[in-house]
Amino acid sequence: MTSSRSRASRNSRLATLLVVLAAFCLPTVAHAEKRKRVVVLELDGPKAEKFHDDLVRLIKKSHTVIPVDKWNGTAEELDASKLTDKDLKKVAKKLHVDVIIQGKIEKRRDEYLIKLKLRAGKSGSLVGDGIDTKAEGPRLDGKASKDLKDELMDAIDALESNRAGGGGDDEEADEEKPAKKKPAKKDEDEEEADEEKPAKKGFSKKSDEEADEEKPAKKKPAKKDEEEEADEEKPAKKGFSKKSDETAASRAIKGGGDDEEESPLPKTTKKRPAKKDDDEEEDGGRRKKTASKEDDEEGVEAEGEGEAMEAAQALSPGERAVDVVLGLSLNARRMSFTSAGTAPVGYKGVPVAGVLVDGTIFPLAVGHKRGGMIKNLGLTVMYDKVIKINSKANGMSLPTTEARYAFGAAFRYPFGTEATAPVIGASLRFGRQNFTISGMTELPNVNYTIVDPMLTFKYPVNDKVILGANLGVMLVLGTGQIQKADQYGAASVFGVEGELGGDYALTKNIFARAAFKFETIGFTFKGTGAKAMANSVSGARDTYLGGAVTVGYLY
Repeated sequence: MTSSRSRASRNSRLATLLVVLAAFCLPTVAHAEKRKRVVVLELDGPKAEKFHDDLVRLIKKSHTVIPVDKWNGTAEELDASKLTDKDLKKVAKKLHVDVIIQGKIEKRRDEYLIKLKLRAGKSGSLVGDGIDTKAEGPRLDGKASKDLKDELMDAIDALESNRAGGGGDDEEADEEKPAKKKPAKKDEDEEEADEEKPAKKGFSKKSDEEADEEKPAKKKPAKKDEEEEADEEKPAKKGFSKKSDETAASRAIKGGGDDEEESPLPKTTKKRPAKKDDDEEEDGGRRKKTASKEDDEEGVEAEGEGEAMEAAQALSPGERAVDVVLGLSLNARRMSFTSAGTAPVGYKGVPVAGVLVDGTIFPLAVGHKRGGMIKNLGLTVMYDKVIKINSKANGMSLPTTEARYAFGAAFRYPFGTEATAPVIGASLRFGRQNFTISGMTELPNVNYTIVDPMLTFKYPVNDKVILGANLGVMLVLGTGQIQKADQYGAASVFGVEGELGGDYALTKNIFARAAFKFETIGFTFKGTGAKAMANSVSGARDTYLGGAVTVGYLY
């Protein structure tokens, strides 16, 4: 009897304990079912990263937050990096994301305006009118946090789940496990590999036997032919050598004398012109006198007008060996973005002064004595750096640097030998160009790596004025920060540049040059970058307008 009562008492206590545990667990299970999978895309604007981190921490208290890096990686794999309903739905379905949050930060005086938009993971489309609040500093303060907690959490809870069972993360993990293991595929691959092995061995063996059969057939005729050819060539060479020796001996006997036997023909050939020249010198040296007479005539011309014409031709665009300029440059930058939504902050600069060095040297034209086209091959180098520039952003003055250098090969083709002949040419240069703003977070810096094939044209108007034009393309191999994943991502980049100007001769070797130049680089973004997705940015254009006033030297 004591044992039965004890068992009944224990069963009663166990039942009570189970009831209490169920009472505690049921709310937890119900709460787990209500947790949504949320992704917060990169925010755009000042202090966006800090607001993004605070927003993620706030949402994590009630829901599961998917890392934005995981979202971007999946979007790239699925080729769905655009902020369209179709692409967002595609990525959300893959990651079982219920809610997508995007937004931007705007600064108004000392306050930060926070503007968020919600998209349903099931459809990718916008839901509601968005949620707006403001913070007094660059973080989610008490009021902003309370507003978002009240409005944002209710909006997230109201959205429909993007999962079939509406379960938690554990269920999703269980669903994904079989897909990762794929045992069936492995077995099929092993069976196929086992079936193919004998066939491969047989084919390899057969190939080896065929190769063994072919080897003797190839070697024997080749060796035989070589021996026969060697046997045939040996007597032929000996006979020819003997015949040549006999012929040489007979010629030596006919010519008589031991001196002629050693080298009869060359000595005879060399002696005759020399003897003829000696005779001419003895007879009065007509050729020497004629040459001397021409030299005297050229010397007379050198003292007069002929020297000016010769110097003008030597320093003309088609004959000069050195063309170097040094002076001031002016550059103004413009950068803008193409966006389906609110366009990101661009750049609008004023002309700023820089130092410019530009030169082209044709080494084989030095001395102006060599002819032919080879003297028109040259080397070119250029360096242009802004002396001082500051950029303004958010009421602050930020130090800025801007510079470009390039070097490469050049070629010219003159249409004639006269000093006023026009000249066309081409160059191929490699260089770098950067525009860096210290402390700037909204606009990314650029550091271009450029290969720029270019066509050139020079037209001498008269002996004082020469007009010139250059036109080329910019093959951009690298752009720097702007194409990073946290900025605007991968893009197709292409540029065009040109220059119009003229030279005015101050002296024979010194001239002044003025030129107007431009370059523009266009971006077509592929939609993989954080800022490109956040603002639906499809492209950008970076343009530089300016000119130069320089003094040059010719040789």
